[in-house]
Amino acid sequence: MNFTIDLHKLSRLCINANDIAHSDDLRREGRVFFIGANLPVYSTLETMYESYCQESSELFHVTFGESGKFEQNLEMVRQIKRNFSMRLIGRIGYHPSESQIERVYLAGLDMLDIPDASIENDHTGGDNRSTLPAVFKAATTTFARWSVVSSIPAGQDTPHAVHDKIIELLRSGVVPLLDFTRKRDHWGEEKVGSSYRFLAAEWRRYRVPLKPIMPLLKLTTPFVLADTAGYLRNVINKLDDRRILATSDLRRHLRTRGAEASFESAGL
Repeated sequence: MNFTIDLHKLSRLCINANDIAHSDDLRREGRVFFIGANLPVYSTLETMYESYCQESSELFHVTFGESGKFEQNLEMVRQIKRNFSMRLIGRIGYHPSESQIERVYLAGLDMLDIPDASIENDHTGGDNRSTLPAVFKAATTTFARWSVVSSIPAGQDTPHAVHDKIIELLRSGVVPLLDFTRKRDHWGEEKVGSSYRFLAAEWRRYRVPLKPIMPLLKLTTPFVLADTAGYLRNVINKLDDRRILATSDLRRHLRTRGAEASFESAGL
């Protein structure tokens, strides 16, 4: 897949980055339904159902709140998965524990977005800079290949350091994204564009399947992602997407049954 950069979108991104994920908001933008997991569960589901019937979506994006609301947020994921047959990606702004990662997967998340804070929090220049947090190992072990995403807080470090982080995430099976919502002033349009071109080249080199998050990329990146496929190809793509989603649900079901069997054998 070839990506080109829309210079107008790039300029808008540099001026006002699109910080679209909030834990207390509910809205549709493009083909993405953004759901704040801190919202009341059942009234939110009713509103979602009414909106979903009016206009189709291609991706549900759930944003978790603070760690103290994990159980409430988890219930939101469960209920969405029970009531909608749609790919579900969840963003957790803190580093969840291994058991929490397992639970959000079993609850219904198809993809997990954990923003990477290691560049932001580590300015020592030591070995820790090149070591991914253990949370990513736990996430990639639990979720299917290329189903873990990480947004790099790009603007506050050098482009070279960000490019190294992109490669490091890809080597670990994590899909890197760029986040310019904070401290991006000193980069400038040229460096931002160069980093997006580098990101696209590395996506191609590692053959990352980006189709599941394509609706999100259309909103948050300067890439031109035109849909040039014909009617028949679009139908085939939709059928293939449903097959992939059904396979993901089956994989989760089998894992859930295995976990239940383990509890029963242990007398729990």
